[in-house]
Order: sequence, then structure tokens, then C-alpha cells
Amino acid sequence: MTVIRQFLLVLVAGAFCSLGWTQTKSFDQFDITLTSACFNTPYDDFATRKFADKLFVLSAAKNACEDIDMDEFAKKPFSDLYEVNGCQLKDPFLLSEETKSQMMINTCYYDGPISSNEKGDLLFFTNNHGSDKNEKLTIYYSTKNALGEWAKPQPVPFNDDKYNVSHPFFDEKNKLLYFSSDMPGGSGGMDIYKCSFDKGKFGQKESVRFVNTDKNDIFPIIYKDKLYFTSQGHKSVGGYDLFVMENFEINSLGVPFNTAYDDLAILFTDDKNGYITSNRATSGATDDIYAFTLKEKFVDKQLDYVITDAESGEPVADVAIRIIDDSTGIVLFTGTTNELGSLSQFLDSIPLESKMRMKIFLDKEGYISKEIAFEIVVKDSNTVQVSNLIDLTLEPLSLEQEITALLGLKSIYYDFDKADLRADAIIELDKVVRFMNKHPKIEVELGSHTDCRGPAIYNQDLSNRRATNAANYIKARISSPERITYKGYGETQLKVDCPCEGRIRSKCSDEENQLNRRTEFIIKSLNISTGTAKVAAKGGTQTEGGNVNFVIKDEGAADFRLNNMEDATDLKGVHFRVQVESSSVRIPNATTKFKRDDVYEYEHEGKFKYCLGSDLRTIDEAVKLQSQLRNSGYPESFVVAFNNTTRISLEQAQKLLSSGQ
Repeated sequence: MTVIRQFLLVLVAGAFCSLGWTQTKSFDQFDITLTSACFNTPYDDFATRKFADKLFVLSAAKNACEDIDMDEFAKKPFSDLYEVNGCQLKDPFLLSEETKSQMMINTCYYDGPISSNEKGDLLFFTNNHGSDKNEKLTIYYSTKNALGEWAKPQPVPFNDDKYNVSHPFFDEKNKLLYFSSDMPGGSGGMDIYKCSFDKGKFGQKESVRFVNTDKNDIFPIIYKDKLYFTSQGHKSVGGYDLFVMENFEINSLGVPFNTAYDDLAILFTDDKNGYITSNRATSGATDDIYAFTLKEKFVDKQLDYVITDAESGEPVADVAIRIIDDSTGIVLFTGTTNELGSLSQFLDSIPLESKMRMKIFLDKEGYISKEIAFEIVVKDSNTVQVSNLIDLTLEPLSLEQEITALLGLKSIYYDFDKADLRADAIIELDKVVRFMNKHPKIEVELGSHTDCRGPAIYNQDLSNRRATNAANYIKARISSPERITYKGYGETQLKVDCPCEGRIRSKCSDEENQLNRRTEFIIKSLNISTGTAKVAAKGGTQTEGGNVNFVIKDEGAADFRLNNMEDATDLKGVHFRVQVESSSVRIPNATTKFKRDDVYEYEHEGKFKYCLGSDLRTIDEAVKLQSQLRNSGYPESFVVAFNNTTRISLEQAQKLLSSGQ
């Protein structure tokens, strides 16, 4: 066992830990493959690092000195630094024969691992230039000038012949040097430290919070602003494991990175590829390098939308739905709701853990248009009921409704003593034009008002002229111009009552006078139904007032409807049914209507819900029945779950079944 391996693995024999661990969320969205690197040797190969677009590895396959070729402690060759050349290892290209000794790399003893900056003119490396009995591991650094010449390596200020300083990693973005050391004052064993390094100057070292344990914590690297490291602590599943710190939370990299053997020294070559070191294949005898590849997982995702009337709670059919990508403005989906107020959006091959920012536009004649932004993170392929995430109710328009606030209209201003339309007023009037074109049957009255200052007769005339000009602008831009009427009210309908007749001076503030000087738009006629009608149940007819009147062909037929939730025929425990209908009124003789004797009625959210199927103990049985029902007249049927008599989510049902309840 080498000195470096000594500090990596000396406690392995007693380090297998039975504590549980949590796999980091960083790799949940990937399928991970590991393959043995083709450049592995029969000896220890570990700690891959990059320098100048080349890959370097520590290996004990050969040694720089023929007369000193064995670690007396481990009875193995010392490890040196080598460049990976295809499937072969060769001496580092950055070192000429004349500079090897100067650089102190590939000496007779231990050399590496290394770390550099992106430009390749700064190099940190681990080194000890004596025997493993007498010398400790140290870190040196060197810089390269414009002529390509390396300066004589300098020790970092934390080296000491009483303890080890090793495994440097330079975080160039944040100008921080990370390293491992068993110096006094740590948590125990090897700990991870950091210090600032900029323009050849070192800052004060400090222990990295939350990372260090009473066991060895080593091989720090920074990738994508996350700290990856190797540890015997932190609930290791065996020996050394790989961990990452995200938002000050420590997580295991999980399977397949970590095993019951030693897994250490991760390196990312890009976002999807990299290397780790492990002795899994040799049962701990020697270390090998493994290349990993991350392949993104994709799932199909269904988003279900149910639009209801905000007043009646009833579904709203024929709602035009448009969904855009909120970050790009690209239209993702368009459609209209069915008679049950529902619509499904199918997302094909969405990457797991991807965050989707979308905006929904809802439009329906007789209802206030709605725009809602929402966000989902794709965790799995389960259907998302968007109505549970955001408010998808629509407010029906009503007679005498004032729509200024509804349309987000700003005050329509006129120049003093003038009725001409200003540019800022036209912007607001265009909003009214769009509203009336979207609702081609609605009739609107435009009302122009003044404050009480000035003669009442003059104010009346001024408001008439302003109302006329505004209405004429709208008439020229809508279908059926007669749908917009207008009237000047002068000072007869003050919002803020502060009369100023005769010689009485107005006591209103400027803000209050402005509230009185306004233009309002009021709905005078709808000429449409707005959501009061109910959706007729299958087999029924629509009556006035929205109530359902069912036609029962066989008045004497038996009704197997369950009259209460304590009925003996209720299934116990977790079970499934297929819901086919929801009604605001109880359906008489439900078994006759559905022509089945397995009808189940329950009350939920103020409505009577009707399900088919009995003794369905698995989700597969329920899905099979759902498919049959959708092909036989119930295209909107869906699976629901119960625990005894309580309606639960499918996710809850699956958890209960998996736990044996």
C-alpha cells in the first residue's frame, strides 16, 4: 500500500458502514454507465486529472527511479504522474528531461495528483521527495512564463514536516485553492481546507464547513459550483464513497458511483462524462479508473386542465386554451375544452428534473379572459392535474359589470378643455376594442365623467364630446358598431362626493378630482349564456335551470346504488374503481342508467360521483377496466383510488400498497 493510499485507505477494514444514505438529486435525471478505462494497469491507477486538454493519472505501473522502486510500507511501487495517450500511459509531456528534477514531478517517490488553471500556466501538485517513513506529503506550485518556461516550484505556506498536505484543486472562478490535510486542529483524519490564491498570494486557510468528519475527507474538486469529495464519513455504504455538497447539504452520489468497496477521486471532463477511481473489480486489491457517462432520462408527461365556472362550479365547455413557453414565447399547445370542461396536453420526451415555465391563456365568450403563469418540475411520468396547482376557474361576465378594472385600463386623459384623443388614451381604447372583438355579442356603454369644477352645463357638453370621440374610435374597429353606445354624464355621477355648485369651492384633492374625471365601460347586454347551464349527464336531457331529468325506461328495475358509505358491500382497504360521471344532483336508479350492477356512488366536493368496477385491488386491473369503458361510451373515464371509504390519490394508494397496508 502506497503512502497516498495509506492516507486514503488505512481505515477501510473497519469502515464499512450500515447507515443509510440519500442519493444526490444531481443525477436523478440520468442513466449512469461505468466502464473500466482501457489504460488501467495491473497496479494502482487512480486520481485522474486534466491539464492543458490532456488527461493525467497516477499509476504505480513503473517508477522514475530504478534503484528505489518500492514503497517499503506497502511493498508496492511508488505512484507517479503519467499522461494518458489513448490506452497507454507515457511520461508527462510538460516536462523535459532537464526540468524533471526541477519540477519535482516523477521523482523517486510520490508525485501527484495535480491541478491547474484553464490557461495552463499555473500548476499545483502533490509531492514527497523522501521515503514514506521520513517525509510527509506536500503541495508545490509553479508558473509558466511567456516563453513556456516553468519557474522553480514553490511550496504552499501550509506545508509542514509534521503532517500531510495533499490533493490540491484550484477553483479558478472563485480564486480558491482546496486541499486535504491531517494538520492539527481538524475534525479527525484528513480534512478538507480552502484558502484564497490570487497573483501568487495565499490567504488564510479555513476548514470547509459541513464537509469534514472524524474520518478521512479527501480529493476535493469544484464542478459547476458544487464541491465533490471523497469521504469515509457521511454515511458511507462501505469504505470510501463519493459525495457532493449542494446548498450546504451533503449527499451521496449513490449507485453506481458508490459500492461496498472504495470509490473516490471523481473528475468531470464535461457535463456528461468523467472518471472515478474504484477497487470494486479487484475486491480491494488494486485501484482502477472507471469512465462514467450520464445519459439523460426522458419521460412522457400529460397535463390535464379542467376549467370551471367560478360562480357555479360547473365545467365550462369550448374554452379556448393556448399555452406558451414563458421563457421563449413559443406556442406549445392549443385546444378547446370538452363538455366536461377538460383538456389534456401531452408532452413528449421531457427530460427528468427539467423546469418548465408556462403561461396559459383562457378565452371563452361570456367569461373574463384569464392569463396564468405556472411552473412545474418534471419528476416522473405521472399525469399532472393542473387545476390542483393553479386557479383555472373563469369569472362569468354579468350585466352592468364595469370592465375598466377588468381590462386593466389606465385613466383616459384629455388635454385641458379639449376632447381630442391623445396617444396614451388610444392605447387604452385599443384594449376595449380587443375585448369587444373577442366577445362579439356583448354590448357596452361608454360613459365619460368630469369633476365638479366649472359650470355644470359646460361639464356636460365637454363629457358629451369626449364620449363621442372615444366611442367613434371604438366603432370604427369592432364588428357591429351599434354594440358600443356612449353617454356624457358631466358631473352628475361623482365617485367622490365633493360638490362645488355656485361659489362653493371644491374641497376635493387633485387625486379625488382625478377619480371623478373618468371614462367607464359598462356591459349593457350579454346576448349569450355564461355558464349557468349544466352539462347533461349521459342518457339525460337538459331542462331549464340546468337541472338534469333522466329518462328511466324500466321504472321497476332494481337500484344497486350504495345509499351510504357504511354499506356492507363497501370494499375494505386499498382498492380502485373507474369514475365515469359527476353530477350536481343524485342520479336515481343509477344501475339502470349505467346498465351495470357494480355502480358505486360517493359524494365529493359537493357533487355525486359515480364509479364502476368492484374488487379491483391493483392499478393494472383498474386501468384495464378504464380502457374497456373508454371504448364503450365513456371516453372521459378515469381511475380513482380508495382506502376503505375514503377517496385518496393514486400516489397515496401505491405507497400504502408497497408498505403492505
